[in-house]
Amino acid sequence: MMKIYGQMAEVQQHEGFMEMSSIAISLSPEAMEKFALFVMHAASEMKRVGAGYDHIHLMDFCDDWDAAWPDVQLTRVYDGT
Repeated sequence: MMKIYGQMAEVQQHEGFMEMSSIAISLSPEAMEKFALFVMHAASEMKRVGAGYDHIHLMDFCDDWDAAWPDVQLTRVYDGT
C-alpha cells in the first residue's frame, strides 16, 4: 500500500504539477524497499542518460504495480524554462 500526502507551497506549477513545501509517503516496509530500489534506479538512469533525462514513473518500473497506488514520477530538476 502507498499513499502520498502533501502541503502546497506557493502557488507555483510546472507542467501541471503543484510545488509542495513538504510531502509524506506512507508505505509498508515491503513497499518502502521497492520504492528505494526505484529511487536508486532513477538516479542511475539520470546519470546514464545525462542532460536528456526527463522522468521515470514508478508504475513503469514496478512489476507488481497496484492501480490503487498514486503515480510517482521522479524527474530531473527543471530550471523554470
